[in-house]
Formats: sequence, C-alpha cells, structure tokens
Amino acid sequence: MLTFRYLLALAAAVAATAAVAAAVLGMFNSSQAPLVSAAASIAAEKAFHLDTPVPVRLYPAYYTYTNGRWVLTNTTGVGASSVPVYVLGLGRCPPSIQGLLGRTYTAKNATVALTNCVLVMPWVEGNVITHYAATCRSGTDFRPETAEAEASGVKVRLVVVNC
Repeated sequence: MLTFRYLLALAAAVAATAAVAAAVLGMFNSSQAPLVSAAASIAAEKAFHLDTPVPVRLYPAYYTYTNGRWVLTNTTGVGASSVPVYVLGLGRCPPSIQGLLGRTYTAKNATVALTNCVLVMPWVEGNVITHYAATCRSGTDFRPETAEAEASGVKVRLVVVNC
C-alpha cells in the first residue's frame, strides 16, 4: 500500500512538472506573438502598436537576378543585375541572417520567425521588389509609408516604417 502512495505521488509530481513546462513554453510562444503580428502588419503595409518597445534592426542585402530568377544575397552578383534592399528585424535579432540568403521570398513567406526575432524579408513578385526600412532603432508604433521607383523595367518599392 505504501508503494502505491509513492507511485501516486510520483505521478502527481510528473504531471505538475509537465503543466509548469507547458505554461513556460506557452509564455515564450505568446511573447513572440506580438512580434509576429507586428511583422505581418508591416508586411501588409498597415500600422501596428506594441505595448512595450522592441529593438529594430536593418540588414543590408541585394536581390540579384541570376539564372532567370531573383535571389536574395549579401553581395552584388558579378555581371548580374543587383538591387540593394533591406531586411527588417523586430526583436532581439541575430547579428547575421546568412542562413536565410540564397532564396527568393514572396508576399506569402515574407515574414520569418526566429527565436525572439521576426524578420520582414524583401520579396519579389514579377518585376516588382518590395523591401522594408525603419526610421528607428526601437519602437512601439509602426506606421508604414511606401515610395516607389522604376529603372530598367524593375520597380522597387521601399516601405519606410516610421516609429
């Protein structure tokens, strides 16, 4: 009978530990949710407000036209068309985004969630390149405004995020 009580106590302790772990994981996920919402609003060119200031980071990059498609790189291509763009980071973002280069982003996959950071990637649709740059290093209110320019058949849209 005593062994049954110990097993029951052990099962209760394991269940309590699992409940605390789930609550902590939920807290981490929910703390990232406002960043994801802010990034999605910015990508949709809509204003967004956060209750607490978040760091903002810009990563310079290039969209380079090679082999019939635009690819996001960190350098200009040799003999290829390259357009300088920015990647916008919200939250505590890493010093490098090297692992996210070498791809083409679209409006559907323009936001990338990392641990404690959400990136708004420049994206391409046809011959239109859209990228994002912020006017602050941290902020709570994000108000996007769009500027456009066209050269050599490529339209570049810069979404300036005022904060």
